[in-house]
Amino acid sequence: MKKKLTVAAVQMDVELFDVQKNLERIDAAVGRATAEASPDLIVFPELSNIGYIKGRDKHFGARYIQAAEKVPGEFTGALGELASSSGAYIIAGMAELHPTVPATLYNTAVVIGPSGKVHGVHRKAHIPGYEKHYFVPSNTNGVIETDIGTVGVGVCYDNQFAELTRTYALRGAEILVMLWNMPSFSNDGSILHHLTSVRAFENRMFAVSCNRIGENNDIRFFGHSAIANPLGETIAAATTEDTIIHGELDQAALVEERAQMTIFRDRRPDLYSELVNPL
Repeated sequence: MKKKLTVAAVQMDVELFDVQKNLERIDAAVGRATAEASPDLIVFPELSNIGYIKGRDKHFGARYIQAAEKVPGEFTGALGELASSSGAYIIAGMAELHPTVPATLYNTAVVIGPSGKVHGVHRKAHIPGYEKHYFVPSNTNGVIETDIGTVGVGVCYDNQFAELTRTYALRGAEILVMLWNMPSFSNDGSILHHLTSVRAFENRMFAVSCNRIGENNDIRFFGHSAIANPLGETIAAATTEDTIIHGELDQAALVEERAQMTIFRDRRPDLYSELVNPL
């Protein structure tokens, strides 16, 4: 991991089906984040290209599929230009067309490097509720090595499984990046601050949560993006506003915490067999 790096999490609204408008918002946010803090990493919410889904509806579903695109594609190409011009890595969520199966979607997070190319991809593995009518689950690792650090990426519901984020830590992740479309009907916004801190604390890593705001299909999203250090301390947090939060990640904090709390050595995998057994 780079000795010191700056992360920006962009808490923004996402326009349903309007890729161009969302790219304009992303472009403006990259410019603002770069002007404010010259970040090494800029994070955007889940499904930043075309917005969130609705209950089971084949007509909506057909339109949603038609608005999605493959990786690489125009959306990732536009992100690549922004990553190249800003010199930052960009992580953003998108509805992705399956590379081979027609009319089939992944809920995907893409990692775009300063080279302008797709550096890594994580496709959501845990699919909740009526998302099951729109997205197929994946088996991707979610751990991506970059020249600023090893990043574990989770998309929304993925991040509610401590088993997955611990696996990321055991695969070398130093920074956990969590993309969300967490809605107001599911939880109070403060839960995201708590969860970000706990994921950081239990793995002695940095954690970044980026949730959206606004509304799609009568579903309102509550924001409350956050950044936490390996002690579980919140170093930046938002409420419900359109904003960009910044945090400086200091490698020394991770090293010191892992030196004084030997959480990986002290694990007892012999007691955890139920974790890998199906119900």
